[in-house]
Amino acid sequence: MTFQAHNIKPPNIYEGTVLAIAGKDFVVMGCDTGVCSDCAILSRTQTKLCPMSDQMVVATAGCWSDAVALTNQLKMEQQLYEREHFKSMSIESMAQMLSVVQYQRRHLPYDVCPILGGIDQDGQGAVYFYDCIGLLQREGYRAEGSAGAMLLPVLDSQIGCHEPVTKERALSIAKDALTMAARSDQYTGEWVILNIITKDGIELHQMELSQN
Repeated sequence: MTFQAHNIKPPNIYEGTVLAIAGKDFVVMGCDTGVCSDCAILSRTQTKLCPMSDQMVVATAGCWSDAVALTNQLKMEQQLYEREHFKSMSIESMAQMLSVVQYQRRHLPYDVCPILGGIDQDGQGAVYFYDCIGLLQREGYRAEGSAGAMLLPVLDSQIGCHEPVTKERALSIAKDALTMAARSDQYTGEWVILNIITKDGIELHQMELSQN
C-alpha cells in the first residue's frame, strides 16, 4: 500500500470570536475564552486580548499557535521601536507595524484575524482590522473569528446607522453579541472578557457565557 502523505491533515485549532467597538474617546474590545480543536475543548480560560500598552490592545482569533507567534513578534518589534525612538509607540505606528509583520509572512500567512484597538493621538477611539497579508482598514467596529460573519450584521444594525455610541451602550452591545455567538457557534464559549480602553488605561470586565 502506498503511503499518501497528503491525506494526513493537522487538527484545526480555533480561537472563537473577538470584536471591537470604538467611541468618541474609548474602545470596547471583547472575546470569549474557549479554545477548541474540532469538537475537543483545549482551554476554557484563554484570553484572546493582548494589551500592548495601557491604551492599546490586539485581539486575535484563528489558529492558536499563530496567534501566540504574531503577538510575540509584535511585542519584540514594539520593544525595538521604543529603544530606537525613546518613546512609546502610538496606535497609528502599531497599526502600520502589524501590517508590515503580516505582509512579511504573505507567502505563509499567520492563520489569524487580528483587530487592533486603542486611543489615537487625537484622543479618539480607533479600531483597525486586517486581511491575511496585512491590508489594514480603520472602522468604528469589527468582529472576527468563527462567529465574526454572524455578528457583523448585528453590529451594523445596532451601531452603523445610529449616533456614536456611549461607553455603556457599546459595553452592552458587546456582551449581547458575544452571548448570541456562544449560543450559535460551537467554537465560541466559556467566558467573555471585555477591555474598556480610555486615556486613563484599560478597565477589565468578565462575564460567564451561558451555553443553554
